[in-house]
Amino acid sequence: MKKFAQVDFDRLLTRYKVLSSEKLQLENEILKSYEGLMINNVTSTASTEFKDLLDLRERWKITSKELKKTDKKILKMFEDSYLK
Repeated sequence: MKKFAQVDFDRLLTRYKVLSSEKLQLENEILKSYEGLMINNVTSTASTEFKDLLDLRERWKITSKELKKTDKKILKMFEDSYLK
C-alpha cells in the first residue's frame, strides 16, 4: 500500500469543489434562461436568449466532463493507495 501525496489530493479536492460550484451556478442560469424563453417567446429577444442558453449548455457540458475527470482521478488515487 503506497500513500498518496496530500498536496495532490488537496489540489484535486479544491478543483472538484470549484467545478461543482460552477456546475450548480450554470444549472441555475440554464433554468432561468428556460423560464425567460417561456416568458419572452413572442419577442425579438427570444433568439438572443436561445443562443445564450445554448452557450450555457455547452459550458455546462464541459464543466461536467471536467468534474467527472477530476472525480476519476480522486478515486484512482484512493484505489492505488488502499486497494493494491
